[in-house]
Amino acid sequence: MKLSNSKILNSTGALSKISQMELPIKVSYAVAKNIDKIESELKVYNAEKQKLIDKYTVKDEHGNLKISEEHQEAWTRDIEALVEIEVDIDIHKFSVEEFINSNCNISPGELMAIDYMIED
Repeated sequence: MKLSNSKILNSTGALSKISQMELPIKVSYAVAKNIDKIESELKVYNAEKQKLIDKYTVKDEHGNLKISEEHQEAWTRDIEALVEIEVDIDIHKFSVEEFINSNCNISPGELMAIDYMIED
């Protein structure tokens, strides 16, 4: 399944929270497998983001990193391109019935964040 880095980044918080819930075994297994695959992709994303940080930032008088004004446009262009990149991840899916029939308390926002894992 193709997912953008943006979608992956937006789902990490929900995945972290959901992984701590008591879930049906099939759902728990799918979530765990997907977290492992997503973390692998995030390592690549973070390494590339760090390259951009190293390229476009300077330290201010307090030692904090900031993007220099001359590089602001290039930074914005490159970071947006990085976030939009789609990666192919073999997502382990589970049925919505398996999830609904559990008694876990998940918010609509969390459910929306992991919608790509749920089969109709």
